[in-house]
Amino acid sequence: MMQLDHYRIAIRQRSYVDVLDLALRVLRTHAAPLTGLFILGVVPMALFNAYLLQNYLEPETELDIPLTYLWYMLLLVLIEAPLATAAITLYLGEALFQKTVSPRKIARDLIRTFPQMFFFQVLLRIPLIRFVAPWFLLFGVWPYLSEVILLERNPFFRRRRGAMTTIRRLRVLHRGMIGELTGRWMVSMALGGLLFASWGLTFWGLGGMLFNQWEPQGPVYTVFYPAALWLTIGFFTMTRYLSYLDLRIRREGWEVELLMRAEGARLNRQRT
Repeated sequence: MMQLDHYRIAIRQRSYVDVLDLALRVLRTHAAPLTGLFILGVVPMALFNAYLLQNYLEPETELDIPLTYLWYMLLLVLIEAPLATAAITLYLGEALFQKTVSPRKIARDLIRTFPQMFFFQVLLRIPLIRFVAPWFLLFGVWPYLSEVILLERNPFFRRRRGAMTTIRRLRVLHRGMIGELTGRWMVSMALGGLLFASWGLTFWGLGGMLFNQWEPQGPVYTVFYPAALWLTIGFFTMTRYLSYLDLRIRREGWEVELLMRAEGARLNRQRT
């Protein structure tokens, strides 16, 4: 049973540096389940991308770099990232209150939230690439869209007057926070670029030492490049979830809400 007044992560306001540090601690504590969910979500997407882009590997510059392949791979990964990492977000939401997380519950929640995830995170974002700008994939209008859909599960349509829908909830949560959220996005972009470069150079160095091949060739583009992208996105999925918690604490006093809900649940159990 979920205990709303027993947290496995301290519920308090944090700076973004603290959020990044906490993400590393969460990764260390939950390494096995997070790795498993990451593999289950990412590997099918990575195989699909490799198949889809196999005809774009021809070099296009004097340096023999397939720029079109690299660009399309980046766009595909950014489009697929919310769906590929949805199970990680659901796991983190459950692990905040429980020692053991049911895989069946995560699967049921994935199925339940898939229609909204696909509509908001895929169907609405593809036109942004074509008609607006690809950088919307990195930030977008609502950076915590996945957390709201996956964890709060508001209905898409208003069933009664005044009811909280997904779009209305997104507006309420993000209202008045554009400055701070943009600042965190810029820091995340800079750190994400450094983390991606670190992963890429690590893979390249390992490949060179193991196979004595230091020239950029097929595996550098087809394996190392997407692997570095996905690993970077995986880490910042945890960071985004923790930032979402921090935003709710700052805006809504979420820790007080949890205590009141836990006390209400305790009183109901005593009455029955």
